[in-house]
Amino acid sequence: MIRLLFPLLAFMLVMPAVSHGAIDAITFAAEPGKLFLPVDEAVDELKWSVFRDDMGKVFQLNDLPLRAGSLRTLTDGTELVSTEQLAQAGARVSEPDDKGRVHVGGFFRGFTLEVSPQRVVVSLKKQQLQGWQGDRLVLQTHISSGRNNRTPAGEFKAGPFRTPMHHSSLYQNAPMPWSVQINGNVFIHGFTSVPNYPASHGCIRVPLTDGNPAKFFFEWVLNGTPVSVTRD
Repeated sequence: MIRLLFPLLAFMLVMPAVSHGAIDAITFAAEPGKLFLPVDEAVDELKWSVFRDDMGKVFQLNDLPLRAGSLRTLTDGTELVSTEQLAQAGARVSEPDDKGRVHVGGFFRGFTLEVSPQRVVVSLKKQQLQGWQGDRLVLQTHISSGRNNRTPAGEFKAGPFRTPMHHSSLYQNAPMPWSVQINGNVFIHGFTSVPNYPASHGCIRVPLTDGNPAKFFFEWVLNGTPVSVTRD
């Protein structure tokens, strides 16, 4: 009986934790190869301690001190942690498997991250942009599309042209920060004036305030990501 027990224990120590379903990772075009997820999801799965300051910002994760501003955030302020930072804080992080999934943690406490495709949905009726990664909504913001139906509806892709600062070649050299092309001269870009109704010459304006969704979108979306622009 004892001889049978030792191989079983050894097997249990090396096998990964039983997963209750993979978690959708968040990836960023600005940081290729890195996987992120909300801090609260990670500490809940790992049963770690987390310490926050008076503003609710994480300054210590498990035994790892974090300097101010070292964590990425969603536009609503949700703090994200990378698998690299989780490894620094003491978690075991596996190499990606043949499907790109990464296991974080040990046998009893851990989770699996998978990299699901990104997709973008723009509703001209609602004047709203949503960014999804798998089943995870990572961005939702109001927009201003083109007046008089100047923004074309259809199925497009992000890129290939993108730049942190673009200037319109058609309209008085107007600044278009955080520009991502989706169709010819139509870009998704930041702008100082983004009312909740069509107001542009055809591009899709995104706010630079309230978490700066324009910058977030630029840093998050990958070239080739499907962008669906609908009128309903």
